Amino acid sequence: MAKRVCIIGAGPSGLVAAKTLTDSTTPSNFHVTLFDVKSRIGGLWPVSTHDEGLVNPEMCTNQSRHTVSFSDLAWSSHEPLFPKAWMVGRYLERYLVVYGKGWDLRFGWKVVKVRRIGEGNEIGWNVFVENHDEGKEEEIQFDYVIIATGFFGKAKMPQGLNDASVPIAHSSQIRKITTLITGPERKAIGRGRKIVIVGGQMSGVETAAAIAMQISSATNTPSDTSIEDAGKYVVTHLVQKPVWVMPLIFPVDPVMEKDGVKEKNRSANFLPLDLVSYNIGWRPEGVVKNSSGHITTEAAALTHGFMETYTGTNQSEFGPALAISGGTKTEPPLLACSDQYTEFVRNEKIEVITGRMIEASDDSVTISTPAGDKEKITDVAAIVCATGFDASPSVDFLPADILQMLEFDATDDGFPLALNVHATISKKVPSLGFVGFYRSPYWGVMEMQARFLTKLWSGDEKAGKSLDQDTTMETMMSLRKDPRRAQFPMGDYAYLMESFAEILDIQRHEPSPGPTGTRTGLITPYRYTYSDVTASQKREIDLSLSDHYSTLKASAEKARFVPRAVFRGLQGIWALNRTITSRISTLPSGTLLGTATLLPRYPTDGPHSGAIGAQQIPSPPSQDNSIKQSNVTSPSKPAADLEYIYFEEGNFLTSFGATMTAKRSYVYRYFEENDCIDLWFAKGDYLTADYFFHRVKFTGRDEAVGWRAVSSHLCIEDMYDVSYTFLFSGATLSTWTSEYTVKGPQKDYTIRNVYTRPALN
Repeated sequence: MAKRVCIIGAGPSGLVAAKTLTDSTTPSNFHVTLFDVKSRIGGLWPVSTHDEGLVNPEMCTNQSRHTVSFSDLAWSSHEPLFPKAWMVGRYLERYLVVYGKGWDLRFGWKVVKVRRIGEGNEIGWNVFVENHDEGKEEEIQFDYVIIATGFFGKAKMPQGLNDASVPIAHSSQIRKITTLITGPERKAIGRGRKIVIVGGQMSGVETAAAIAMQISSATNTPSDTSIEDAGKYVVTHLVQKPVWVMPLIFPVDPVMEKDGVKEKNRSANFLPLDLVSYNIGWRPEGVVKNSSGHITTEAAALTHGFMETYTGTNQSEFGPALAISGGTKTEPPLLACSDQYTEFVRNEKIEVITGRMIEASDDSVTISTPAGDKEKITDVAAIVCATGFDASPSVDFLPADILQMLEFDATDDGFPLALNVHATISKKVPSLGFVGFYRSPYWGVMEMQARFLTKLWSGDEKAGKSLDQDTTMETMMSLRKDPRRAQFPMGDYAYLMESFAEILDIQRHEPSPGPTGTRTGLITPYRYTYSDVTASQKREIDLSLSDHYSTLKASAEKARFVPRAVFRGLQGIWALNRTITSRISTLPSGTLLGTATLLPRYPTDGPHSGAIGAQQIPSPPSQDNSIKQSNVTSPSKPAADLEYIYFEEGNFLTSFGATMTAKRSYVYRYFEENDCIDLWFAKGDYLTADYFFHRVKFTGRDEAVGWRAVSSHLCIEDMYDVSYTFLFSGATLSTWTSEYTVKGPQKDYTIRNVYTRPALN
C-alpha cells in the first residue's frame, strides 16, 4: 500500500521533493499531496513580470542557470546566463508540466497545524488545512510530512524606527525606489536626499546597488523625470564589517607562472562566478571535507587571499569601510555579489559607513561607530532595512512538543532546528523531513535531500544506516553560538553534494574516464544523477551537460565572457590622458587631460525600433584572428542588456600653446546574446544615442597590455581604425587604452587615449 506524504510549500524544494518521491521509485510507494497557501507554484520565485512577492521579478540571480537548476530539466542555451527571477519561476512551471503528473497539488490551502499520531513504527501525522477563500477546513492523515516552506518566514526589522518621519521598508518590498521617496506628480516626499540602507551582507549590497542603479538611470537618461532632482540623491549604506563584493563574472586564471615565478595574468579567461568557485578539482585528494561551519583564522586568511587574487583588489581603493586589511584578514569573510556596487562607491553614489543603527528620529539615523561613539546621519529621505528574515513562521504549524524535540531556537538564523543528515531529518522524528530548510540552499542539495528522504522512507538500508550514524547535527549545534561561524554555515557545495552522493550511491559524471577517485570540473546538479534515469530525463541531462561543456570551451577558446568582464569593468570614473598626433598642418597636435565617466542606465534602444533601431549597421569584416571569436557576428537584433553613457571633459593644450575645454559623449552597449560591446555616437545633449559608431572585436591576448581588440568605422570619406587594450588585475579592469588612426581627404592623425583610475580622495 502506498505511503501518504504531505509536502508543505510549492517552491523549488516542495516541487523537487514531490517529483522525486513519485518519479524515482515505483508509483505505488508514495502518494503525495502538496499544499501551498498561494494560488501558484514557485514560493518566493515569481512566475510573471508583475508578480508580487518577496523577490523582485526583474532581479537577476547571483548564480548562473547552471547552478539554479535541477538535474533533469535543462535550461535553454538561449536563456540569459543569470536569469531574472520571473524566468526562474517560468522554469519551475515547466518542471511542473514535465514531472507534475504523479501527485496532487492543492493551491490556496494553508497548513495550520500538524499532530503526530500512533506509536513505535506506526507513527503518522494528522494535518489540518484551511482554505480561506472557500471557507473550508480539512483534517487529513499522512504517514510522512516534508517541510519545504523555506527560510523566508517573515521580514526582520530592527528596533528603534518608531520615531522616524521618513518612509521605511524592508528590502524585499522594494521594486522601484520612486514608490518610497516620491509622492503625487513625482515630487519628493521630504527634503532629505540620503537613502539609508541598513544591513551590510548579501541583500544589503544588492539593494544598495539596485537603488543606486535606478537613481543613475533616472539621472542619465534623456527625458526621465521619474525621480525629481535624481542626481542629488545618494545611497548611504550602513555596514558593520567590510564585505567582499564579487562580480558575477570571475577570472578563471588570474595568476600565471612565468619562468617559475607567479605573477598576475593581465588577460585572464572568464566564466560565471559559480563556474569558477565551485571547482571540485581544487579539493585535496580523499574524502571531501567541510570547509564551512567554523572558520579558523588560517581558513579565513586563505579565503581572503583567494578573494583578493580573484577580485584583483583588497578593496582599499573604495575606502576604509570596504578595505579588507589588517585584522580583518583573519576574521570569517563576508561575501556579496554585485557587478555595480563598488564603482558606485568609487563614484560617490554609494556612501559606505561603518556602524550599527541605534535609532531613527525624524529625518535622521543615529549610529554607534566601531569606537563606541554616537553619530548622526542627517538629511535622510528613506530607510531600507536589508536585515534578513525570521524562519519561525515557516514552522509555526509544528506542535510545541515537536519544536522542543527539535531544539527550536527562533533567534538563530543559521540553525533554528536541530536536524540530522545536512538539515534533512531528525533521528528523534524520522517521519518528518525537511528540504531546502537552511540558509541559502543550493538547488542541487535540495534535490539530494529529496532523494535521501525517498530512499530512507523506502526502507533503503544504507540511508537508514547513514541516519543512525550521522554526526552532522552535533556539528551544526556547536555552531549556534560560535562567533567564528561562517556567513553561510552550509555553504560548502562540493562537500554537501559529495556527501549525499556517497550515501545515495550516485556516481558523479566525469567528462572522460580516469583512475578511481578522479575528481575534475565543477559542481552542477546534472553531474549527479542516478544511472537508471528515463530516456527523456537522459535527454535533459545531456542537454545540460552539452551546454555546460560548450560554455567552458567557449571561455577557453573563443574569449567568451571577456567582453562582459570588460564592460562591467568600464563603469565609473577614469582619469583620461589623450595625445593627438597630427600629420597635416591644418590640424594641431596636442594633449588633453581630464576625466571620463561611464554611467550606467537602463538600455535606451528599446526593441531596436524607431530612429536608433532603424540605423543600418554594417557587419564587421571577416578576420583570420589567432582566437576564433564568438563575438564578431553582426550587431544584435534584440535590445541591449546593459548600457552606459560615456561622458568626458578635459582641457586640451595644442602644440602651439592654445588651450580649450573639450567635451564628448558616446553610448556603450553590451549584448549578451552575441557577447559583444557596441559604441554609438551621442547627440548634442550628451545623453541621447545618435548613430552607430563601431563594434569592439576582441582579437587576442598580450601578456604586457592584456586583451586586445580592434574595430573600424567609415564616416563618409574618413576611415577610423580603432585598437584597444584592456589590462586586468583579477576581475578588476586596471587600465585601458584606445587608439584611433584617422585617414581621409582632409584628415591624417592619431588619437591615443590612456584611462587609469583616479586616486582616492
